[in-house]
Amino acid sequence: MAVLTVSFYFISLMIGSGQESYFGIPLGVDFLAFYTGGSFYLNDSLNTVYDHIFVHQQNNPISEIYFTNQLNFQKTIIGPDFNKLSPFINPPFTALLYAPFAYFDYVPAYIIWTFFNLILLLFSVLIIRSELPKLQELSLVKLYICCFLFFPTIACFLYGQAAPIILFIYCLCFKALRNGRDYQAGFYLGLLLFKPQLAVGIAFILFFKWRWKAILGGISSVTLIVGYAVIYMPNELQAYLTISPYLLDLLRAEYYPTWGINSFFGFSALLLDHVSITATNLLTLILTTGILFLLFLLWKKIAWLEDKSFWDISMALTFCWGLLISPHLYYYDLMLLLLPTAIITQYLPWLYARSPKIILWMTLVWVACYLGSQLTALQLKASSSLGLPNIGFQFSTLVVFYLGYLLYRSVKSETNTRTTAQNNSS
Repeated sequence: MAVLTVSFYFISLMIGSGQESYFGIPLGVDFLAFYTGGSFYLNDSLNTVYDHIFVHQQNNPISEIYFTNQLNFQKTIIGPDFNKLSPFINPPFTALLYAPFAYFDYVPAYIIWTFFNLILLLFSVLIIRSELPKLQELSLVKLYICCFLFFPTIACFLYGQAAPIILFIYCLCFKALRNGRDYQAGFYLGLLLFKPQLAVGIAFILFFKWRWKAILGGISSVTLIVGYAVIYMPNELQAYLTISPYLLDLLRAEYYPTWGINSFFGFSALLLDHVSITATNLLTLILTTGILFLLFLLWKKIAWLEDKSFWDISMALTFCWGLLISPHLYYYDLMLLLLPTAIITQYLPWLYARSPKIILWMTLVWVACYLGSQLTALQLKASSSLGLPNIGFQFSTLVVFYLGYLLYRSVKSETNTRTTAQNNSS
């Protein structure tokens, strides 16, 4: 998978024109959006980055949103014929992260950004390897290279995405929680304010278990970030808040590759948007509520850090299912599954004894994360060519969910067994 993907990518760049691949995809794709935000900040024009227009789609209640200033800027980088906008739609304070890279021309900036994220991934591996003894049986180099045998990791770097930053924060948070440093863990989690949907799963458990120090830590970091934005970016923040209610509709735009979204929202939209947007939203709500309820049932019986093996596996499940809650979970974001996978690896013999299918479903996750979105895209093309409604079935969402369910079932059955044994002895 790694060799085919990387080879295909570089060949498409070589036979492409300028900074676009053969398929018209710009170098870095999503980094282009980050570079745009950083550049607007450095040019003291960040207040105009969210200027937008709405264009009504034919036979679609959702209007597409366009950012003309951003498109004009990106044309100066990619070329005058470029029309596939990569929009900067992050909160304005996120531009502070990208501004240092915008000091350079685009190509050098992308290369530096890539090395920055490679180093963060290495730090993530170091953090988790220091916590999980099973991983220490592998050399650091081998473990690091293993990360790139997972397609979303490669996709993340080819797209110039920020998932390594999120993974690094996840690992810091996991290690701090595991070692009883709740305030520190909460502070780290609050740094995900630029993508708060990716913190929902863990935050839900911290509130449910009333880890008040972690909650206080999260409030601290969020307050610092929001306070800075309110004081130094009031106009930009107001502009962002104005467009934020429409950002979910951006995922439904005709030009947006919705087939690549692997969340509950993506699964529901691909299945039901042709029928009713209300039906999509309702199914998304049902799936999200249901998964939070299952997490509630699981953590209800688990004492905090009393049994680290149960705690670790339950955290792996929380990270795994928590990702599916995020509306925008593109296939490169599935790189974040590296953390729960590392935890599963630590306890694989124990899990295998209780769920012999665990290895099969881990394998299916690897395959689904590589081919799932592409198969969905083929479904949409086939239905369109046949004149049928655009219906797609996102297999990867269900595969990731079921892997989590195997963890849920293993821990739940074991806790029930132990509870029964304790009651009998009493």
